[in-house]
Amino acid sequence: MKKTLILVLMAVGAVTLAGCQSGTKKAQTVPVDRVYSGVLPCADCSGIEATLLLQQDGSYVEQLVYLDTKDGSRSFHDSGKWNIEGNKLRMTNPKGESTYFSQSADEQSVTLLDLEGNLIETQLNYTLERVKPSKKAGQYRYMADAAVFTECESGRQYTASGLELEKAYSKTGVDGGTPVYVEVEGYYTVRPSMEDGQFDSALVQTGKINFDKTASCK
Repeated sequence: MKKTLILVLMAVGAVTLAGCQSGTKKAQTVPVDRVYSGVLPCADCSGIEATLLLQQDGSYVEQLVYLDTKDGSRSFHDSGKWNIEGNKLRMTNPKGESTYFSQSADEQSVTLLDLEGNLIETQLNYTLERVKPSKKAGQYRYMADAAVFTECESGRQYTASGLELEKAYSKTGVDGGTPVYVEVEGYYTVRPSMEDGQFDSALVQTGKINFDKTASCK
């Protein structure tokens, strides 16, 4: 069953929907490939790790990771088209189902709205913050056009394709497929997979790369 962020509202339950929003801001243009993330409330898990990718071509990808459920962490994806309506972002999937977000004036965050696109009166946090590059530490391996980055802190794996990473890995002189410790400036997002209709968590490299064969995750 495909889940979207709207299902968060049904899972939490005890929220009161506000009336129509007052005031409308001038429409804003979303820059190239913006990524938002955060952990949303969950009624029967420890939180819902949400990632929303808005691409320049008007498409979006949404990833929801339900953390620590009785069956472990579970991931769900959705995709479709986005557009701007006033100060709201509207995501519509191929089934015609829409999810609404308001965006902050500086476009550094988006907040989930109700089914009609109105504000929700609640003490719970439904805001996703814009992702910014930072230093990531983990093990990187590359073999047969498949690049994988395993984060030290969480043990989570991300696809990590990119010519600069591949070149730097090759310079270490290790055999293909051998994991090597690396510190790299970048950010996490979600991307369409090589497999049709599938999606992957991904590391996008944006800055310095430092491989160290003598180091490892501690």
